[in-house]
Amino acid sequence: MNLIKKASLAAKLLISYVVLVVFPFLISSLVLSSTSASNIKNNTLSYINLFVEQISSNIDSYIGELDRMTRVATLDNTLVDLLTASPESDKMANYNAAKYLHNEMLKLMTQQPSIRNVTYVGANGMIYSGTSNEIKDLPSFYEITHADRLDELNQKVYISAAHIPSYLLVDFGRSKEPVFTLTRFLYTFDKKKIGAIVLNVTCQDLLDAININSSLLESGAKIVITNQDNTIVADTSGNFTPEYLNDPEYMTFAATEQEDGQDMYFSNSSDTLTSTVIINRNQLFKSTHDFNQFAVVLVVMLIILIILLSGYFSYKLVKPLKLLKNAANECAAGNYSIRIPVESQDEIGSLCSSFNFMTEEIQNLLDRVYHYQLATKQAQLEALQNQISPHFLHNTLEIIRMKALINKDKEVAVMVQTLAKLFRITLDRTSNIVTVRDELEHVETYLTIQNMRFNNRYRFTRHVPEELLDCSIIKLTLQPLVENCIQHGFVQTFGDEEISISVEETGNDLIISVSDNGVGIEETNLKRIQNNLEHTGPAEEGAVHNSIGIVNISDRIRLEYGQGYYLRLYANSPRGTTVQLCIPKNYNMEILPEP
Repeated sequence: MNLIKKASLAAKLLISYVVLVVFPFLISSLVLSSTSASNIKNNTLSYINLFVEQISSNIDSYIGELDRMTRVATLDNTLVDLLTASPESDKMANYNAAKYLHNEMLKLMTQQPSIRNVTYVGANGMIYSGTSNEIKDLPSFYEITHADRLDELNQKVYISAAHIPSYLLVDFGRSKEPVFTLTRFLYTFDKKKIGAIVLNVTCQDLLDAININSSLLESGAKIVITNQDNTIVADTSGNFTPEYLNDPEYMTFAATEQEDGQDMYFSNSSDTLTSTVIINRNQLFKSTHDFNQFAVVLVVMLIILIILLSGYFSYKLVKPLKLLKNAANECAAGNYSIRIPVESQDEIGSLCSSFNFMTEEIQNLLDRVYHYQLATKQAQLEALQNQISPHFLHNTLEIIRMKALINKDKEVAVMVQTLAKLFRITLDRTSNIVTVRDELEHVETYLTIQNMRFNNRYRFTRHVPEELLDCSIIKLTLQPLVENCIQHGFVQTFGDEEISISVEETGNDLIISVSDNGVGIEETNLKRIQNNLEHTGPAEEGAVHNSIGIVNISDRIRLEYGQGYYLRLYANSPRGTTVQLCIPKNYNMEILPEP
């Protein structure tokens, strides 16, 4: 368990793929392979059994045809008389009988060419064999054919083992060709025994008659046909030489349907013969073995392919996460300029994009904080250089005003009093939030001083509903805008200069407009200032001297009220400029003292 916890994400994904995909696939493949192999094996066994049954059926048909031919003899009255009559001493009678039987034998051999010889054994003890043939070894003949004891065996038909018919006097050059005999006792309709008929049939003719599948023999199978004594009548081995035929151990065969070592036996018995197919176990199930080998190779290759694909997809999935991890470590070390390549549009790609956006925003924020810190330090330095106690300044101006009154110079006294009032508002550090009324009063005080300087050059109008005068506003918001009008708007005008301030209520917000009829502002400069107003931060270097006050007010509004509030700059037609502010109407934030 600890090893799994310590393993990498790629290793965990690979293990998950193996557990969730490879194991079920392997189990399914094993089950399918085992089932398929079992089906192939069962189908092979069924095919062999059907083949053996077909062999038995063909043998029954062939032996049945021979048996039918032997039974026809019982319908021939002349033949019955010859086989049951007492032996004649008359040579002519014997000749006629032999000639008649010769013709009957010839008919049988003509009907079935596989019959090599026909022998009649009469109940009268007479034996007629072939056309000009005779039995030269009667004991051997009876031992092989059982023609003398068929009743004792309680059998109607007896088929002998394969042998060389050496008991015949003449073999017509076929003494080395193995044959088997079919012996049948002949009876009349009233069950009277009239003799026996013995057919010599070549073993090869029996094999030809059963129509053996050559492909089965080519695969190494052997077909053995045995009689009632379990001795071999015919087989496909080609070992029917005199040496084998005279070997009782070789000619005795015990067939079984059970497995015997490397060979398997498939047998099917009829009334007279038993057919057995012997086939090597490995050869029989070669297709099953080949299928199992193919299935194993295929499954192994597929498992290797699955593991390789799983490793590849795990790598592709984990790679951006590793990059993200390394990038996060870089960020933790203070490097916020790092970026991750986004190679996909999925959740991981979206996460990488969000990380890049986050680091970019952090970098921008750090840059802004850095510039603010520089500006703050500079402001603190300037404040230290120019720091004057408000009380000291107020008392000094009051002394100057009193001196002016003593000297009966009322104009100077008024100017000093107005300047003291302006300084008192400007230098007041008790709060940074005032009312609209206080801010307008501060503007009027500032304009009073300016008109004293420039002989009432500037006209001031305001349009503010009474109920909006007590709404709150950031201190020193309107006066810098009015000062900006005088310094930049009226720099090249010589009369009829007018400044107006209006306040309107729009929903829960106040729209404050400060307008002048000055020279206006160039389009390029207007766009640059508007761009500075879109972002909270330090102004562009080129706009420091002519728009820093406006940008400062814009930043203060957004920092105080949020991004939904703004300061915007518009060019009037045909001339002049309007600065528009949007602030909340009911701003209930606690009034904080200035630092």
